[in-house]
Amino acid sequence: MFGTDRTVSLIAFAFAVLFFAFEGLYFPATRAKVVSLVTAGFDVVELCTYCIYFAASFYLFVLFIQAAIASQWILRILYIGIFGFACFVEYSYQNALGRFTNFYDIIGAFSATNEQTGDSVTTFVSYVAIGPPIILAAVTWLMPVSRPRFGWKMFFGLVFCFCVFYLHVSYVKNGLFQGEFPNNSFGSFVGTLTDFTIQNPVDQFRPIKRIEVESPSNLTKPQNNIIVVFDESIRADHLSLNGYSRPTTPFLSELKNKGLLLNWGVAASAATSSHPSYDAFITGAQPQQIESMSLRDLNSLPTIFQYAKAMGYRTVMLDGQMMTYWGGTKDDLNYIDEFDSLGVIDRPDRKEDWQSVSNKITDETQRKEGLKQWEIDERIAQMVNRIFTSSTGNFIFIYKRGCHFPYEKNFPPSQAIWQPVYHFQEQYEVPPADKLQAVVNSYDNSLKYNLDEFFKKLAADYSNLPNNTVIVYTGDHGESFFENGKAGHGGETTGEAEVPLFILGMSDARIDVGFKASHHNIFATLLDLMNYPGELRRSEYSKSLFKAKAADSSSRFFNPGPGKKIRFD
Repeated sequence: MFGTDRTVSLIAFAFAVLFFAFEGLYFPATRAKVVSLVTAGFDVVELCTYCIYFAASFYLFVLFIQAAIASQWILRILYIGIFGFACFVEYSYQNALGRFTNFYDIIGAFSATNEQTGDSVTTFVSYVAIGPPIILAAVTWLMPVSRPRFGWKMFFGLVFCFCVFYLHVSYVKNGLFQGEFPNNSFGSFVGTLTDFTIQNPVDQFRPIKRIEVESPSNLTKPQNNIIVVFDESIRADHLSLNGYSRPTTPFLSELKNKGLLLNWGVAASAATSSHPSYDAFITGAQPQQIESMSLRDLNSLPTIFQYAKAMGYRTVMLDGQMMTYWGGTKDDLNYIDEFDSLGVIDRPDRKEDWQSVSNKITDETQRKEGLKQWEIDERIAQMVNRIFTSSTGNFIFIYKRGCHFPYEKNFPPSQAIWQPVYHFQEQYEVPPADKLQAVVNSYDNSLKYNLDEFFKKLAADYSNLPNNTVIVYTGDHGESFFENGKAGHGGETTGEAEVPLFILGMSDARIDVGFKASHHNIFATLLDLMNYPGELRRSEYSKSLFKAKAADSSSRFFNPGPGKKIRFD
């Protein structure tokens, strides 16, 4: 191939075969995707089409390895560096999330603040990724090549071939391969880059502007307060409010028994990680939109803050997690009158464990300055209480600190009701399987302390919330508890999409809580609470919870990542 020694071609082919075989065995989730793809009703033509595309991707990889072996030394280093970086990134994502990367991960990397460093791929390091590049380096060092070395012409020729092939795959995979083209780590890495190129080309780095919404001609001053509580890492089936065996939410259960809480039980989240879940939630985007729309188009949809402003509400957002606005787009801040980040809620110099280089977990009881982690939500509750008890016409969005792992940092040691608890040593470690019960114990302690105590501090009397205040509560996503050796969320399991959903401050027998709800039903519900006219709404949003009946229930879906939709039930 390309005039190299036959030995070089054979070694490149053998390396590629062994590399594909190794990853097929080492990454069962990816192997399962290939098996699922070729057995999911494919006819002979479809199966042959997939085999042709797969063979082409394999051939390109063989050419890459061949060039790495038979090029000038400076280019050998470049080839090995590219290959090593691809392995590092993709193996790390497999290690943490059980999947290769997608273009949303690049978006996250570009938009990440310093506070999000702990969420980067470097925290998920898989040392197995060192193996393939070292083997390739050894082969290139030991392999004698008698013919002239390849130069830059060959390098740029390969870059062109990879770009043409994977750009083509990016356009056709939705129609041919159900939105995903399973491949090896290197092919997936190149595919992610090309997907990003299509979804977010250079000219789209210009600031994103939200589609505008208009105010009704007969606008009057709002006569209520609307509070949205978007909690972190709350798995619905671990609330005793929803039938869980442990009394994790006795206060909320009491409110329900008194008829003060409308509970839809287990709802489906928009996504299984915070950033995409928030993006979808504030726009009311439905699963089919998230599956098909580009990220830029999705982030151009009008937000709930815009509708609130259009109806004359004073908009407030309190974020108990980050020091800057990190979701949505920067344009969103134009529609938020007061944004209180963690730097305002606590201290402007607050530091988290995941901001350190080591990612080592510290003892929260030893924090010398500022709020302990389990005190953040209590402070938020107090701040919000002062707003809605003293004024009307506020739309308040709370991103709670919640129950993100490491769970033991979300409750004081004195509140460790269920023992033993699991103590994380590193921010993104995956606990061993035999510690699952200790992990669950820690989570349940976190949930009981964090959720019930928050609502106790938020209001004194839920039978008579002042200023016609209504509170809508849900989580951003659920948890997997590290089952199957993967991170606590961000994957594709149903448990990671299970979130609670209830409303306080309303008691209407006509509201049917038997409806199977999802995140996207909340958007229209909030518009109804604002009395925003239906004819002015910029989209056909999902049915409002106030209008949906149990008989209207249908199959629910969630989006673990862009371009993919999974059935929830």
